Parts: sequence; structure tokens; C-alpha cells
Amino acid sequence: MAGYIILGVIVFIFCFIIFLMLDFLMIKGGANAFWDKWVRKTLWIWLPFYALQRLIKEVILNKK
Repeated sequence: MAGYIILGVIVFIFCFIIFLMLDFLMIKGGANAFWDKWVRKTLWIWLPFYALQRLIKEVILNKK
């Protein structure tokens, strides 16, 4: 059973990389437009971790 999960994850990652490459080739604005598009799509994933790091640094450790 675990083998199927690992195979599924590998297939998913491979398909996602292919999707990213096709999306990069089809976007009109070049690398910057591609980056801005994916930053907006994934903001909910990385923003809480960035905010927690800033909170610890600025509030708890009192560094600017």
C-alpha cells in the first residue's frame, strides 16, 4: 500500500513540474509575470511562516 502512495506522489510531482513548465512557456509577461502569478496563488502557504518569523524577531527578541 505504501508503494502506491509513493508512486502517486512521484507522479503528482512530475505532472506538477510539467504543468509549471507549460505555464511558464504560455505566459506573456515573461519570468516576472510568472513569478507574480505563482506568488499570489501560493501566498496562503508561505505568508503565515514569514509572519511568524517576523513576529518572533521583532516582538519577542526586540530586534528591528
